[in-house]
Order: sequence, then structure tokens, then C-alpha cells
Amino acid sequence: MVAITKMSSKGQIVIPLEIREKMNLTEGNLLLVSNSEDSILMKRLEVPKIKSWKEATKPFRDAAKKANFSNEDLKKLIEESKAR
Repeated sequence: MVAITKMSSKGQIVIPLEIREKMNLTEGNLLLVSNSEDSILMKRLEVPKIKSWKEATKPFRDAAKKANFSNEDLKKLIEESKAR
């Protein structure tokens, strides 16, 4: 789909309704904006929704368990970082 839009004096642009609907864009969506010579590319970013801190930290806890990383190891790292 191709459309024409105009930039405001503040650098804002309106994404045409047809494109917003097709892309399921709504207020608050994040867009990555990049340029290449005479082109501008916008890509919707999908930010994963995290239900809880426990869910977000699970991969780190799993990796620590696999590496036999103990609470004592963590305390030692914290103390070392404070000393720097």
C-alpha cells in the first residue's frame, strides 16, 4: 500500500488511516524509524508483555542454576562491584 502524507512544522507525520488499520496500529505503539539515503523506513516494534517479575527473570534463574551459580556467588559479585 502506498500513501502520501505531510510533515508538520514540528516534524510530526500522520500515518494514513488505511495503513494504520492494515498494520493494526493504535495509540502508544512503538515504531522503529531508520533512514537510508533518500528513504525513511518505519517498523512496528513488538514488545513482549511480561506477566510478572518471576516470569521475566526465569531465563536468568535457569542459567544460574545450570551453571551452579549460588547465592554466595551472587553476594561475592555484589561486594566486589561495591568495592570498585
